Amino acid sequence: MVRVCSEQRALIRLAAAGLLGAALVSACASTSAPTSAQKRPAVLVPWRPGNVDAFQVGAAEEGRTRAAHGRLPVTIYRPESAGRFPFVVLLHGCGGLHREAMWTTWVEPWADLFRAQGIGTAVVDSFAPRGVDQVCTGNVAAWAVRRADDAYSARAWLAEQPYVDATRVAVIGMSNGGRTVLAALRAPLKHPDPFVAGVALYPGCQTDVHSTFYAPLIVLIGSADTVTPARFCEEMKHARPESAPDLTVVVYPYGPHAFDMRLRDRTVLGMRLGYDPRATADARRRVLDFLTAQGLVRPGP
Repeated sequence: MVRVCSEQRALIRLAAAGLLGAALVSACASTSAPTSAQKRPAVLVPWRPGNVDAFQVGAAEEGRTRAAHGRLPVTIYRPESAGRFPFVVLLHGCGGLHREAMWTTWVEPWADLFRAQGIGTAVVDSFAPRGVDQVCTGNVAAWAVRRADDAYSARAWLAEQPYVDATRVAVIGMSNGGRTVLAALRAPLKHPDPFVAGVALYPGCQTDVHSTFYAPLIVLIGSADTVTPARFCEEMKHARPESAPDLTVVVYPYGPHAFDMRLRDRTVLGMRLGYDPRATADARRRVLDFLTAQGLVRPGP
């Protein structure tokens, strides 16, 4: 059992959301066994600057720590057959990857779906190496800009691996990770190697209403989402120049925040979170269709 100190209880209520969930108990725990997430092997990928110049910038979530360089834990899921594979870089939400529910109800279902189609998945942990518990109550827009550099760092490392088709790498994220996808695809490109496409699941589109993206992008969000309201994504779609790459916005009739995580409906800090099986099934189909159109999935005969 793990004992939790009283000052962390408010954040534990946040952690119960799953999506928003950093299980912030380690500082007060007496003994605890490592979780399955901690046992998953990860490679350490060198971080590369782009939007920002330093790995840690002294943000409140980092405990005011500063460091020019760092490494990112990246967990790899790859098809079992031989050859070079297309890949997706997968980005977590504002609570990071601390909770096992993030792996079992979000990361692994998507990774399994991609692997069945011959696509590998690189899961980037933006928070653990920076000592960050969660940014849900912090400057989420600024963190999306910073995490775009993490996505490109993983993309650069993948390009050096013998099992990766470096010409077919996309980026996918949920919530703050979805917002990171938007930040990563903003034109003009600030990194030497582009992504071929992006998938943003229920992102905060507020800061990108008038952005232009250099690659095709699909946004999937629900009308019941009170955390990241869909109207901003619709405004972003309407403001897209005709000459820009394709931008698709799908709004589900129900679809609360975290609709593709098989967890019970709940309200946390006034935020409604929940599972929508119909939206989940449709989103998975649309994402595969989208990746097929972008060349990551080879169409069958």
